[in-house]
Amino acid sequence: MLKGFSSPSILKEVLHLLLPMVLTMTLELSISLVDTVMLGHYSATHLAAVGLASSLWLPVGCFLIGVTFGITPLVTRHLHGRQPKLVNIYMSQAVGLSIILGVVACIVTVTLLPHFARMMATQEETRRVAVDYLYIFAPALPMLALMTAYKNLFEAAGRPGFPLFVASTGLLLNIVFNYVLIYGKLGFPDLGARGAAIASSLSLYLSVTFFFVYDRFFNKRPLFSRLIWRYMKKFSLLLHIGAPAGFAFTFEVALFSSMTWLISSFGDLALGAGQIVMSYTSILFTPMMAMSAVTAIVVAKAMSKEGVSGVRKRLRVILWLGLGYVAICFSITQYFHDVIPYIYSSDAQVVAMAASILLISSSYQLPDMLQTVFTGALRGFRDTRSSMIAFAVSLFGLSIPFGYWLSHYSPWADTLTLRGFYIGLGAGLSLLSLILVVRLRFILQRYEGKRILSEREVA
Repeated sequence: MLKGFSSPSILKEVLHLLLPMVLTMTLELSISLVDTVMLGHYSATHLAAVGLASSLWLPVGCFLIGVTFGITPLVTRHLHGRQPKLVNIYMSQAVGLSIILGVVACIVTVTLLPHFARMMATQEETRRVAVDYLYIFAPALPMLALMTAYKNLFEAAGRPGFPLFVASTGLLLNIVFNYVLIYGKLGFPDLGARGAAIASSLSLYLSVTFFFVYDRFFNKRPLFSRLIWRYMKKFSLLLHIGAPAGFAFTFEVALFSSMTWLISSFGDLALGAGQIVMSYTSILFTPMMAMSAVTAIVVAKAMSKEGVSGVRKRLRVILWLGLGYVAICFSITQYFHDVIPYIYSSDAQVVAMAASILLISSSYQLPDMLQTVFTGALRGFRDTRSSMIAFAVSLFGLSIPFGYWLSHYSPWADTLTLRGFYIGLGAGLSLLSLILVVRLRFILQRYEGKRILSEREVA
């Protein structure tokens, strides 16, 4: 495997794609981290309530984000095909689709999700705060879809600089808004979780405003120059392309949100500990998500130019980078497992619970890295169905049932409590990575000695 580093050009190719993606994803994820840290130092109850509310609205929000992914291939084709005016048609569709689906998501969030929050929370205060958070944040869901559509538009046009600026500015504004509204500074009342909901909503509205104002008044080459009203209602093409991506994204996020729902049976302190672990591991997972995206791209390019031999070289480089990253994360988490939770909360019980879970979660970072890389590789070969089936079998078929048994019915249930769910998750990820390795070996053998001449046939 060390041969993967024999060509510096391959390492340069991978890092050229990987580093910007990691930076952008990290900035976007940091908004959730800010909420968690500030609420953890405000109240363990409010931290638990926001963790519960987020696990409920995130699958809905991720569907909206996934649907707007359809903008990218449509815009890219026509911008590079010298038909930029058609971009207005597709962005008009995106605006109409974002508003309609956003309103539906808002209605679901304020009517249906509060019932789940009331059922899952064990304390009345947690129920009330979680429901208030959902009510306040729900009207901002259409802005989440619009912001993603604008972001995809700029990236498809080869201009990732302004989305990075918006992500950075949004994070800074979110920090200021959270500090003022959660703790009650500058004459404002201390609102706790309600303040966090208002801050997140304001950040989304301002991000969309930044994109609109810049593109309309300051961009020397505007991308979305005119809203075509009749196409706001004719969005079937965008929906046809984006809906599968939306469902896939929702399916993946819902699996991890279900961990929060299952943990809720152990009380609100367990919910707070679970939110800390989820926030911390999400930060560690960000470079792995970028590795998956980069793997899909370099596999597609390699198959169009060099064939399977080129794929193997790039996979070796990415795997070695992944192993190095996992080794660093494992060492840091194991050594500082009892210190890291204090970043998020000062509650001793929540910290102790989260510290014990971090020891477990650090042990399955290797299979987690492997499954993300091999999922990206299979995507480069257009083989997405097998990875989704493997995901369902390993996580729904093993992780959740096995974790539930460990936590509630096994001989060690009283000792493990919620930690059993994380052991089950590790077992499921290990099975998932094994299935994907076997599937990728089969795909590589099928394409041995062949090349796919057009990158469009793979990616």
